[in-house]
Amino acid sequence: MKILFIGFRDLVHPCLDDFQDAIKGTYPISLYDPNLSIPDQLGDVDVVVDQGGWGSHEMVDAALEAKLWQVIGTGLDHLDVKYILGKGIPLANTPGVFSGIALAEHALFFMFCFAKNLHLSVTNIRSGVFYHPMNEELHGKTLGLVGLGASGRELAKRASAVGMRIMAVDATQVSPAVLAEHHIDFFGRPDQLDRVLAEADYVSLHTPLTSKTRHLIDKRALGLMKPTAVLVNVARGEIVDQPALVEALQTGKIRGAGLDTFVHEPLDPSHPLLQMANVVATPHIAGGTRGTLRRRTGAAAENIFRIARGLPPLYQITTVE
Repeated sequence: MKILFIGFRDLVHPCLDDFQDAIKGTYPISLYDPNLSIPDQLGDVDVVVDQGGWGSHEMVDAALEAKLWQVIGTGLDHLDVKYILGKGIPLANTPGVFSGIALAEHALFFMFCFAKNLHLSVTNIRSGVFYHPMNEELHGKTLGLVGLGASGRELAKRASAVGMRIMAVDATQVSPAVLAEHHIDFFGRPDQLDRVLAEADYVSLHTPLTSKTRHLIDKRALGLMKPTAVLVNVARGEIVDQPALVEALQTGKIRGAGLDTFVHEPLDPSHPLLQMANVVATPHIAGGTRGTLRRRTGAAAENIFRIARGLPPLYQITTVE
């Protein structure tokens, strides 16, 4: 079993190290070299492990013998899924269950930043101003979850622990037992999103980017939110209409936004979103914990072991959304 690992920019380590640990020396692993011939490197590989899902058409065309194209990551918006499937190459990713804890913790971090007035508190202490501002509690506030998959459920656990009321919408039906376990006060289908937007103090996005969710949070949706509400996005930048969000933040239609993902990355340092005191932004790192990496690389290794035994891969992608 010959494996080629395609690393992402300067982030190859520690992902490759964790993947090698998960494989345990069972199969040889080669690291893709952008300075060498693509056909020579991919022509006889059995499995391509694509960190982040950035494989090109040329790479896919060269992977004639591949039994699996394994993406280490959840989102596939950088990868031409239709093209890979059209070539007959099995495709799998590492879905939200592996990064759910990290994303939930990051979303909660954003919420605490606003509840405890992080920006103003830092400014005040550096200016010698003490005993201000007056903060608020998350206890008693309403959290609106747009998506109740793995990361949405993990956030629900944590939010309920601090006493928040939780509302959620999802395109997939969720059992009453799961709703009770995660203390979901209201659960609705996507056509009930307006109610969640109108009632929530914090709206957190946990849905994948698809043709149906692109610009789901647009000018109309932002207009439904309370002027005291905060939008949190640890999912994908294009779920939000970014210019509409900038306008809503500048005009006070919403209180603020905690953002880890953006339409174009890296975001220009001069972008308005990085100039506002009512925005807490991080550089697309919400899911990037060692725990996430170990779970994802472990899942990738398990799929390789399955392929070697003639079994289908887990978390296989078979359609284009």
